[in-house]
Amino acid sequence: MSFQKKLLAFAAVSALSAATAVPAMALENEFHGMFKFMGFQTNALTGGDTKVQVADDSHSGFFAEQRARIMYIAKANDNLKLVTHFELDSRFGGVTGGYKGITTGNDSGNLDADQLTLETKNIYLDFNCPITGANFKVGMQPWNDAYQSLFLSADMTGVYATKKFDPLTVSLGWFRFDDNTAKDAAPTVGAGQFTDDLIVVDAKYALNKDITLGASYYNIQNDTALTSASTSAPTVSIPNYELLHMIGVNADLKFGDAVIKPFAAYQFGDKDSTTDISAYAFGATGKVKAGPGSVNLAAYYLSGDNNNTGDVKSFQTVTAGTTYFNAANMWLLQRPNQAINTSTSLLGNDNTAKGLGTTGVFAGYEGTMDKVFYNANAGYMMTNKKNAAGDKSIGTEINAQVGYKVYDNLTASVAGAYVFLGNYFDATAPDADNPYLFNVQLSYAF
Repeated sequence: MSFQKKLLAFAAVSALSAATAVPAMALENEFHGMFKFMGFQTNALTGGDTKVQVADDSHSGFFAEQRARIMYIAKANDNLKLVTHFELDSRFGGVTGGYKGITTGNDSGNLDADQLTLETKNIYLDFNCPITGANFKVGMQPWNDAYQSLFLSADMTGVYATKKFDPLTVSLGWFRFDDNTAKDAAPTVGAGQFTDDLIVVDAKYALNKDITLGASYYNIQNDTALTSASTSAPTVSIPNYELLHMIGVNADLKFGDAVIKPFAAYQFGDKDSTTDISAYAFGATGKVKAGPGSVNLAAYYLSGDNNNTGDVKSFQTVTAGTTYFNAANMWLLQRPNQAINTSTSLLGNDNTAKGLGTTGVFAGYEGTMDKVFYNANAGYMMTNKKNAAGDKSIGTEINAQVGYKVYDNLTASVAGAYVFLGNYFDATAPDADNPYLFNVQLSYAF
């Protein structure tokens, strides 16, 4: 036997011995994810993730983009698992500077690809505590408020615990948005000295199988004077705040073929040492079975303020880019509820319109017929306080989508949306054409 063969044989025996010496550990590996291709013909979207263009048809063009998400779950048993979730975005032809403010390199859609585009969405430990019986999620995780995401919907670092006391379910969470970044404090100040934290207390009580009542308390203590940036037109800025309290109630009500989810919230606290916050929000969503499909209804109101002096009356969000109202089923008036790279709205995802507050009313119908699915929607939005030009109407959107289920995990669809602009944008874009888009997509989920 040659020396090489003896060496290989020795290595094989050594590896086998090492494997048999290691205690066996059962680990269940789960892989999930999605891939979505999107093609747009539009005069509104910029093709990035920054803003909607309210301008003339010289900005009209076709672009295509894709998003992939990969989730790996390392499950030790039913009580313990590690969840990881990653995202890869690209525009066909590439985007100089990349998506979402990345300032180095291009995305992988350019010639010959070979760019670093992997984004981390979630990495957290999910386990059931054997002592308390509560479920804990520790790490970078998704969280949505109990108010249709009008306050916050984001991936954040923190700890979230949930305990069931049938029929009561209580959740307690702590999330940190900022910790002594360079813009907030001198580098000589240690970590944990200047922070921006969210405390969450949520409760749900099931009266019966048809009625569930909820209540919550959210608290933000902001040492870093968090700034909520926006690309929308009004001159009133969203106030930075030092301390915010938010209390609210919500419900999930079933009446035969109808499901109604009302909510209301009140905010109070300190913008600074001399200015108080007093703001509120309310709304509801509804879904009613009708014929082969369902009628969807949704509305909300966020209080506003067009005065830069005195106490703040405008509803506060955490940041302008992390609020949604998915129940609207809009493409342009509201951030679309589909997982796409160009996920922005006419207000730059700022439902407060830079503190003016907004009202939205939406209705639609959705249904399926064998492998075909379809929906059509209409919505109207306005600000609750007038902008500098004395205008309030944002616009009215109509949209429709039809799709086909190619396979169990693959769908194809086409959609169109058109907005009749209101006078809200007249001051900044007096010659603006009405925004529109046509969309084609392939969506694969596993």
